[in-house]
Amino acid sequence: MTSVTRILLIDDDKVDRTMVRRALEKSGLAYDLVEAADGAHGLRYAQEQAFDCVLLDYRLPDVDAFELLTVLLSPEGGGQAVLMLTGEADQEIAISLMRAGALDYLTKVEVTPSSLARAIRYAKARREFLAELNTARREAEEKSLALDILNRQKTFLFSIIGHDLRNPFQVLLGTTTILRQAVSTGNIASLKHLAQGIEEAADQAYTLMESLFAWASLQMDTMAISLVDVDLEEVAHETVRNAAKAATEKSIILFVSCSGIQVRAHRDMLAAVLRNLVSNAVKFTLPGGMITISAYRRSDLVEIEVIDTGVGMPPNKISDLFKLDQRTSTNGTAGERGSGLGLLLCRDLVERLGAELSVSSAVNQGTTFRFTLGGILVRPESPVGNIENLQGEATAERGHARPKVAKYLDF
Repeated sequence: MTSVTRILLIDDDKVDRTMVRRALEKSGLAYDLVEAADGAHGLRYAQEQAFDCVLLDYRLPDVDAFELLTVLLSPEGGGQAVLMLTGEADQEIAISLMRAGALDYLTKVEVTPSSLARAIRYAKARREFLAELNTARREAEEKSLALDILNRQKTFLFSIIGHDLRNPFQVLLGTTTILRQAVSTGNIASLKHLAQGIEEAADQAYTLMESLFAWASLQMDTMAISLVDVDLEEVAHETVRNAAKAATEKSIILFVSCSGIQVRAHRDMLAAVLRNLVSNAVKFTLPGGMITISAYRRSDLVEIEVIDTGVGMPPNKISDLFKLDQRTSTNGTAGERGSGLGLLLCRDLVERLGAELSVSSAVNQGTTFRFTLGGILVRPESPVGNIENLQGEATAERGHARPKVAKYLDF
């Protein structure tokens, strides 16, 4: 099937437009012609739709031909393929127009059906070639960017393995050597101190490897995930139960305010996001502070927030928070160490859930992380009377004394 060539003719002379129209009728081209009697209308047509070729008169009463040619060639004018038409046989003008971007230059006395058809076919073919070239260039740039991301991810992983993961093992090796020497002295206090150091180093190494493997797996997993209705309150309580020990050690109060809400999510991914966000909040909240997991309905959406009263961040820190090449690890308020990987993992997980993780923070005022998921309210909010039950669940599940400070509240 012959494709139709879309042509825009911009010429103020009615006789010349008729001459071009008759030449096209005899050219054998399958065409669709749009005519403009001045530059202003011609530019408007060019901005509204794409043409295979624009036939532009060199002398128009309302605009300079070079200026109009420049605009027609630009994205603003649709990136058109332009052929110049003129009643003057001036080679210098022709050369200037070609240098300015015109594909060809025809004097009106030379406009015959064959010459016009040949010039239009050339313009159309060149336009299609340039479009294919731009597509190929864009695809190459996207592939280059993807390779660059992969290289940065590889460097990122190697830096963690070579530095962050090495440190806790160095502590483990050094401490066990001292522990072996201390055993012979029978110094119980020294042994307890060394055992605590071993426990902390092992916990740090395990947490880091868990985050590292989770993040690496997420980067390699391109399969679509299935979203289901998830009880947000249940996941939030599970999160604070897991964070109870660390929060209690810093006298931090944990609150939950999302009763009766279900969200469309992947449960394990949602749990990982809340777990990492709360863990990060505990790390950067001073003793006596507060961390809240809350949710608010916005029509058929649910906005989920993890809010802390911690040390906060300056604007420049926030802007670099999710940049892979700007990854930094800052010690927590009690000297806690991390890899800087948890928030990157949260961002990627939230994006896999079809949302976007955002953050607002102010120095010495705290930080709020938020994201929005589809969801519904499935039952009225529950009363405050279940505090003891939740504390009991945390105690039974984790096997340690009931927290004296960390509380789980519904309000």
